[in-house]
Amino acid sequence: MKTYQSNAKDKKKNFFKRHWHAFVIIASVLVIAAVVAVSVVFTLPKSGPVGGTVVEPPNVDVNNDPKVVMPVKGTQSGLGYARDKLVYWETLEVWKIHPAIDFVGESDVYAIMDGKVTDIERTALDGNVVTVTHEDGYVSVYKSLDADIPVKVGDSVKAGDKLGKTSNSMMSELNTGAHLHLELKKDGNYVDPATVLPVSEDK
Repeated sequence: MKTYQSNAKDKKKNFFKRHWHAFVIIASVLVIAAVVAVSVVFTLPKSGPVGGTVVEPPNVDVNNDPKVVMPVKGTQSGLGYARDKLVYWETLEVWKIHPAIDFVGESDVYAIMDGKVTDIERTALDGNVVTVTHEDGYVSVYKSLDADIPVKVGDSVKAGDKLGKTSNSMMSELNTGAHLHLELKKDGNYVDPATVLPVSEDK
């Protein structure tokens, strides 16, 4: 009986002696796994909001429509837009189309939209004229201006920038008095300025 126990003990000792390196490897793997698990747990991002407050997304204005302003202030409506019918031009005493809106009265004249001054001219019938080219194919033409024009060809202007003053320099509408004759084109064709202008704000 003692001999059996002695042999059993010897076998256990020999087993551990023969496989000690396997036990070291297993123990090392377990320690490494435990370290990795703890590191992952402590490096996970917090699920709650930063600082205990909810971070709101930035308020982005998605309205990309161009800013449009009235070209004058405190004036009265004169001869209206008439592209598909004839209207009476009192000064010339003729019936013809009127592809514009007249604003009657003394006032500074402003660019209705952002754009670039592409022409300034003086003609007998139209008086002093400033042309501004805008994006999306729009071109606005300001006729019957005073001779004192504060912009030059090539200038970039913003909606509301001053282009001049109303006057009676437009000889074809001399009887109207001081006024602005505003024409608007889209892709080379006349359009009613009232379809673009914020006319309700001027009433």
